[in-house]
Amino acid sequence: MKTPFATLLSLPVAMAAGLAAAATPAVETRFSDDGVLESIRIGEEVFATGGGNLWEAEFLINPGASAPGTGQTGASAPGAGQKPALESGWDDGALGAAPGAPCPVPGAAAPGFLTVAPTNATSFAKSKAGGVIELSWRGIPLGEEPAALDAFVTIAPQPDGSQKWSLRFENRSPRHALLRTRFPMLRRVTRDGEGDALLPWQDHGAKLFRRRSAQPRPIWAHYLGYAPPVAAFFKGETGLYFAAEDPEARQKCLVESGEQDIYFDTLPELGADGPGYATTIAPLRGDWWEAARRYRAFALQQKWAARGPIKDNPAYPRRLCEIPLWINIHGRSDAVSNVLAKAKQTYPDFSTGLHWHLWQQSAHDINYPEYFPAQPRVKETIDFCHSIGQEPMPYTNGRLWTVTTMGYLLAEPYAAMKTDGSRVVESYASVNNPTKPPLAVMCPWTETWRRVVQTFTGRILDELGATSLFVDQVGAARAFPCYDPSHGHPVGGGAWWREGYARMMEPVRRAYNERGAFLTTEGAGEAYLDLFDGFLQVVERTPEDVPFWSAVYSGYTTYFCTPEDTDDDPQSFRVQQCREMLWGHPLGWFDPNVLDKPQKRAIVGQLCAFRQENLDALAYGNLLDELRPVSPLPEIAFSWKPRFKWRQGATVKHGTAPAVIGNWWRTAGGETVLLAANLSDREQTLEYEIFGRPGNTASMTLAPHELRRVPPPPETIDSNR
Repeated sequence: MKTPFATLLSLPVAMAAGLAAAATPAVETRFSDDGVLESIRIGEEVFATGGGNLWEAEFLINPGASAPGTGQTGASAPGAGQKPALESGWDDGALGAAPGAPCPVPGAAAPGFLTVAPTNATSFAKSKAGGVIELSWRGIPLGEEPAALDAFVTIAPQPDGSQKWSLRFENRSPRHALLRTRFPMLRRVTRDGEGDALLPWQDHGAKLFRRRSAQPRPIWAHYLGYAPPVAAFFKGETGLYFAAEDPEARQKCLVESGEQDIYFDTLPELGADGPGYATTIAPLRGDWWEAARRYRAFALQQKWAARGPIKDNPAYPRRLCEIPLWINIHGRSDAVSNVLAKAKQTYPDFSTGLHWHLWQQSAHDINYPEYFPAQPRVKETIDFCHSIGQEPMPYTNGRLWTVTTMGYLLAEPYAAMKTDGSRVVESYASVNNPTKPPLAVMCPWTETWRRVVQTFTGRILDELGATSLFVDQVGAARAFPCYDPSHGHPVGGGAWWREGYARMMEPVRRAYNERGAFLTTEGAGEAYLDLFDGFLQVVERTPEDVPFWSAVYSGYTTYFCTPEDTDDDPQSFRVQQCREMLWGHPLGWFDPNVLDKPQKRAIVGQLCAFRQENLDALAYGNLLDELRPVSPLPEIAFSWKPRFKWRQGATVKHGTAPAVIGNWWRTAGGETVLLAANLSDREQTLEYEIFGRPGNTASMTLAPHELRRVPPPPETIDSNR
């Protein structure tokens, strides 16, 4: 089945034109007399009508404490022969509905854990004063301790019509410590096929699902990681925004159950009195762009955005955002120098970057973090590539230690610890390489791991002469709770994971930037925006993608690379590369053989040249909106093959795109421009909405495969539409 991403992205023009002037009604929340959420109303539209528990909480049973009156510890407590694990999304390693991942079962708990909910309370009360709703559940038993817990929910209206939802506990038990919360649990936000859903996803940040219906597996969007803590649901032009606008970047997971149920699964510090942050539920008038604009207004005020826009930051290494093309290679020195020399011959007018795996002695995903000694002639290769204006970027990993190395015998105490005392270990073995050894996730708070990372990154800068470095996984992989009290951070989850990486990577970034070098990581982890200069985005693309992160952080960082399968046909290749270039991405993470394919080579050259001509928008500007044609355009079919064909569930993505696509940008100089691409091999004429001028349109004609920068017409021109 083909998915048209035109219909995924655009509202009807008449709707879009009237949204700016339309008033946005406030959120109205209704509860039953026993505290069950009945509905959330925004104007005439009703959301979240599924009822059920508003919250659930899981408590860790402390094996060292006695139950009242028994003098005995629980038989299933951790350390008593059982091996509990954080299930329901926290041990599966998947972001999204990965095949084989365990599905969440609210109310279930592993041995050594106890789950409670509003139905366990002996009394409930509801009050409202000054618009603030207060809900309280008292007398909740914890195991054999009666009335050990009270729970309180506060829903506070905000001047903009939104609400802040907070959960807090009063725990009188000496034996049970709060481990995790699920709150607020909104069920049936929309009914099957009733509305559209903007849901968090890898790399670009979100996908837009039209007429969302029940799915067989949930979506788990872990934060910190690839995805934002944001979702939105739309019925026509009325939307419900659901987000954790959390300045401390605490560990959490946004869950969409597949049944349009949604909640945050949060791991606070062990024994905290709640998740520690409020959930924002806000009204939206428009489409998914309004959700991104709202989140941007919050995000740019946070500490991770404190370096300010790239255009105003003299320390930012502008070479990164001005490289239009990246090649990915697993190879030795001669292969790297040959590829970049060939790229220079092919594209002499701009620099090409190369993501260099295997500069070190060992194979990929082997013997981390013991990268040195380097392969022969690495420094000489880097120097040669610099001499011809090219950028080789060595690969490292900022998160993992191979457990089969001798070094790990000493490093194991500094790996993240589970509640049962075992260390967090991951496997990257695959059908392509089934013998890869497991790797431990290191705790970023520990001084030992911090010094290890700072040492190898410093040696690459000083000894090899690198002017760029890739530190894998930090901006992509989720944070883990750590229950090792010897590490010195608050035990459990909370906000310390981000701060651990800040202590580690800030000195590294500063050292690199002082020499004009840049530091990158994988993914799009927003809370690391001040620690890395750019984010490599390599997850396979789909027709449902929308540029959420670019809409939020364009002009503040560089998201780069537009991965494709080497077997994609030229037309499908053009569709994908044009789409992402217009979203601000430098092209690439291509196999070097792209240089040997005449049609793809020509497409890459055309798009890179256009990007270089429009750096004031695509590198330094702000992504504002999409091209909104007045009338439907011809459709272009495409098929995107999976890059990782060996992965279970990998499928070809079929879809259609309008013959002309485009995006509005505000340039570094403050000009609003439309950047457009004709994807077809025929001339296309269209009428389109002018951004920021409801009811005003303009027309243009594009030659086959033309790329164009279009300034808006003078304010005096009005089509009176």
